Amino acid sequence: MDKVKLYIKYRKKSYILNMTLFIAGFTVIIFIFGPPKYYVVPISSMIIGYGIVEFIGYKLWKKDKF
Repeated sequence: MDKVKLYIKYRKKSYILNMTLFIAGFTVIIFIFGPPKYYVVPISSMIIGYGIVEFIGYKLWKKDKF
């Protein structure tokens, strides 16, 4: 668990930046195209996609640091 905490400290600014960009981008898209009928599909697909990218980044970081 210590490796995960170190990784979160290492990526702290990136998480905050990505979260604000995601919220801003999602609201802009809603204003341009209108609200989607179901919010579950776009939000869950973005979360899954970002989770896969973060998992790969964590594995590469762990391989380099440890």
